[in-house]
Amino acid sequence: MLEFNRIRVNLGDGYDIQTGSFTTSVHGIYFFTLSYLTVADKGSNLAIYVNDERLCVTWAEPRHSVGTCSAMTVLNVGDIVSVKGMIHAGGGNLFQSDDVYKNHHSLVGFLYKSLCVGSYLYLKTLAKP
Repeated sequence: MLEFNRIRVNLGDGYDIQTGSFTTSVHGIYFFTLSYLTVADKGSNLAIYVNDERLCVTWAEPRHSVGTCSAMTVLNVGDIVSVKGMIHAGGGNLFQSDDVYKNHHSLVGFLYKSLCVGSYLYLKTLAKP
C-alpha cells in the first residue's frame, strides 16, 4: 500500500496516516485522483481501491514517467479507499514503495455531493426516462 505521510488537508479526519487509507463518514458521490512519478529504473502499476475492489488503474514506465488515474464513485459510510500496487507486467515483483519518488506522489479526494435521503430521491427521479 502506498502511504501518504504529508497531509495538506484532512477535513473530517477521514485519512488515517497509520493505515494509509481513507474512511468515508458521509454517504455520497466522491472524486479521487492519483498521480505519481516513477524512479529511473522501475515502472509502477498502481490502483485506487474501494474496499479491496479496484476503482481505477494506472501504469507508468521507468525513467521518471508520470502515472495518473481519476474516478468518481458513490461511497457508503465506512467504505475504505486506499492506493495499492499491482503486479508488474510479466508477473514481476509486487510494487514497492520505493518504486515512486518520495514526495512526488499525491492522492486527492473529496466529497462531490452528499446523498442524503432527499438527494437520493431526486437523483432517482432524474434517472427515469
